[in-house]
Amino acid sequence: MFNKKFLYSMILMFCLITMISMVSAVPPVQSTIVAEDGLEIEVPIVNYLQQDADYTFRFRVYNASNNAFLNKAEVNCSMGIVNKHGDYIFQKPDVDATGYKFAVVVSGGNFTELGSYHQGINCYHLETGVGGVKTQAFEVNGFGEQLDTAHSLKFNSAMLFIMILWLCSLFGIFYVDDYKGKFALYWICHVLFVVETFCMWQFNAGYTTTFMGMVGIWKILFYVSTIAMFPMVLLSIAWIFYIHTMNDTIKGFMDRGMDENVAIRRASK
Repeated sequence: MFNKKFLYSMILMFCLITMISMVSAVPPVQSTIVAEDGLEIEVPIVNYLQQDADYTFRFRVYNASNNAFLNKAEVNCSMGIVNKHGDYIFQKPDVDATGYKFAVVVSGGNFTELGSYHQGINCYHLETGVGGVKTQAFEVNGFGEQLDTAHSLKFNSAMLFIMILWLCSLFGIFYVDDYKGKFALYWICHVLFVVETFCMWQFNAGYTTTFMGMVGIWKILFYVSTIAMFPMVLLSIAWIFYIHTMNDTIKGFMDRGMDENVAIRRASK
């Protein structure tokens, strides 16, 4: 009895530690704005961008003294992006504009690395020489969006529900005596494990920007558990074929007037 309790306790601890990862929402990346010397630069705040995805940075420039928007004929603007190592990954010395709307298209090849980036815009008036500077920080992750409380609660609830089903299936393997029931519960347990490892892999790959080793661990567990299903599929097919063959053989013996128990013994030889 002690061994069974010890086994169940160890399985439960393993599941609680490894099967479910309670993630929580993180605060958004706050932008830092510096505007001086008469020009204001109006930029939509960007908190998150998707890895390897193109993005168009847009902004407008206006005179702080009279709030009049300025076009490319009146101001010259440059933009640069710095990665978390402090290296420039993108520089545009002369930003194009359509009317009062300035826009810079940055290809996704500049956002291959996860983590923090900083955008800087510098503009100066061509006649007066007054200028303005604006900077903001943003994060690059797999989904291109922030992990908020709602997403965190939904994911944790789903993982907890799957873990409970997995535990019930696992305990059922030890308590059910019928071999058919054990076989069915094993398949349920295995499929739930594949589903949960896949969810953990995708979730961490989408939101995580650090500790990428966890992404690799869940990815490996998913592939290993998925590959392990193929031998079981072949075994299941062979088992089903064997059962059908046995039933047909037993039925044939019984149709010839043989007793059921004798027919089973004859078919098993």
